[in-house]
Amino acid sequence: MMDLSAYRDIFIEELNDQLERMDQSLLALELSPSVELVQTLFRAAHTIKGSASTMDFRELSDLTHEVEYALEWVREKKPEMTSELIDTLFRSLDAMKVLRDQYIRGEAYGDFRAVVREIKDLIQTQAVVGQLKVPQLQSAESIVAQVAIVSGKQLLSIHIVLEQKCMMKAARYHILRQRIEDICGTVVATSLMESQPGAQNEDDHYGQFIIIVATSKDPQQLKAELSSDSDIHMLEIDPYLLESNEIAATSAPVELISVPEQTKPSLPTVTTSGSGSDEKVKAAQPTVRVSVERLDHLMNLVGELLIDQTSLADLSGSGARKESSSLIQSIGGVSDHMGRVIKELQEGVMKTRMLPIDQLFSRFPRLVRDLSQKLGKDLELVIQGGKTELDRMIIEELSDPIIHLIRNSADHGIESAVVRGELGKPSKGRITLTSFHEENHVVIRYSDDGKGIDGEKIKTSALGKGIISEEQAARLSTQEAVHLIFEPGFSTASSVSEVSGRGVGMDIVRSQIGRLNGIIDIDTEVGVGTTFTIRLPLTLAIIKGLLVKVSGRVLILPMYNVAEIVRISPEDIQMIQGQQAILNHGRIVPFHRLCDRLNYPRTDRKSKTIPLVIVRSVDKIAAYAVDEIIGNQEVVIKTLGTYLGAMNHLSGATILGNGKVALILDASYLVSL
Repeated sequence: MMDLSAYRDIFIEELNDQLERMDQSLLALELSPSVELVQTLFRAAHTIKGSASTMDFRELSDLTHEVEYALEWVREKKPEMTSELIDTLFRSLDAMKVLRDQYIRGEAYGDFRAVVREIKDLIQTQAVVGQLKVPQLQSAESIVAQVAIVSGKQLLSIHIVLEQKCMMKAARYHILRQRIEDICGTVVATSLMESQPGAQNEDDHYGQFIIIVATSKDPQQLKAELSSDSDIHMLEIDPYLLESNEIAATSAPVELISVPEQTKPSLPTVTTSGSGSDEKVKAAQPTVRVSVERLDHLMNLVGELLIDQTSLADLSGSGARKESSSLIQSIGGVSDHMGRVIKELQEGVMKTRMLPIDQLFSRFPRLVRDLSQKLGKDLELVIQGGKTELDRMIIEELSDPIIHLIRNSADHGIESAVVRGELGKPSKGRITLTSFHEENHVVIRYSDDGKGIDGEKIKTSALGKGIISEEQAARLSTQEAVHLIFEPGFSTASSVSEVSGRGVGMDIVRSQIGRLNGIIDIDTEVGVGTTFTIRLPLTLAIIKGLLVKVSGRVLILPMYNVAEIVRISPEDIQMIQGQQAILNHGRIVPFHRLCDRLNYPRTDRKSKTIPLVIVRSVDKIAAYAVDEIIGNQEVVIKTLGTYLGAMNHLSGATILGNGKVALILDASYLVSL
């Protein structure tokens, strides 16, 4: 058998794209039904089915086949886009996503036969007049079905609708049933249409029926043999999947006849996390799509570097024949050109890591739709600035924080339609996501038009939970009290709901933004709404860092975490509640010596003033004394690896121009001390 592992990453990438396309198309179809959207959904489902079948991912292929069948029915019959139909398609899509995740993690696949049954029941209910249900197998029938499966046969559901002009439907039913039994071998169960109240002709009871068979026949071949009957108006043959209650229908185990090895069906092997297998499941490798234009530009820059390399080699060979001043001037010219090319090459490589933030924002309309239904609120999501580009790594880490913001807004922030009407607000609550560039940062602004955050209520709740003391509460301004929502375990919800209220959401938001070296601010007005402003670096691979010297060692602080650099005299350091602090622009800022925090020895201070770096991360701030401020420069972050163990105070390291290694400090860790 061909090794398909080489195509695994390509398959997962394509699968993610197609599932995202289906999600967006379904959302659009619910708002504005159109033939083009149905066609887009059908093409995506068809692509997924084909790819999954090629990768021997039978579970996903079978499920997607049912979704494709449902979409084909929608395309041909053009039924009304009811909420029941849309919800069923969304549940099917969710099941496909779960199967994808289980495939990536190498877990045992879930049982989605209920979803398949839901799709079929929905179509049959809307497509056929009369109550015809797929038969539920009884105990004896279930035993027959299980024996057939073990012996290598498959279960098929044959749905037949007879022509209206058929005169003796009951006789035709018995003839067709006998014919099917002769062709297939075993009829497991049958289902007839329920008689309609007041029906004049009992013969109509046999107008349509479903026969479950166990056979080794190919479904297409079977369909071709049966289609020749002129009394058949519609014929559908689909795989029949046993329900879990049908498998467990017998109270005693069934003794099955031994089947020769060569006749047993080939089943896919599923690796689960407790199987004890030595082979580890291969994780999906992250990929980024890059335009050919950008790659061509990078290739041209590499070509220019090769020319500069040749120039330097020529200068090296002719160095003995040239005057020193002329040689230095020539080398300087080549060096300047190389510097410009390397700078442009760096920018080009960084752009290959960039993705439009719309790839993140496009996940949230579905979340808002589901929350709107679950909470019984009319919610609207407005997205602006989706073309803003951001590092792929940051985009992946931003999903959870924004999800928590949306869930909190939907559950706590935005009022019900009745309350909004009483307040003179539109009945539809609005959530707005905006992104734009600001200098070397990306700003994401999240806002809602809900009831806002009451600082005094936050302060009272924090007091009751023991998060702050009464003395601390007295010193807090209303704006500072609002930031208490980021404290672990804080919540003003009176009860825990499925959506929120556990006091973990906003804490996760702050910690995640802090890990990304970002900053989050809150602007709120009671009765009007709340705005969260998140500022993030464009990338985490190359940063501008502030170089400082501490105990003879060169350390680096990310510049986007440096709020201010000042010099103070020792007299400016005060003791407040047993802790050293300084007063900066009227704000009390905790004071620390960086050498003490890192357990480095102190050095003798020659200057009368103390160089101070005020570090900020998310909503916290701290002042750190250093021995010397060297300056700032761009540095490439290198990971430290896992063999060093937990190094929470470091975010990485870099190599300086002199070849020495400098450690990069983690600002979020420093301000949390």
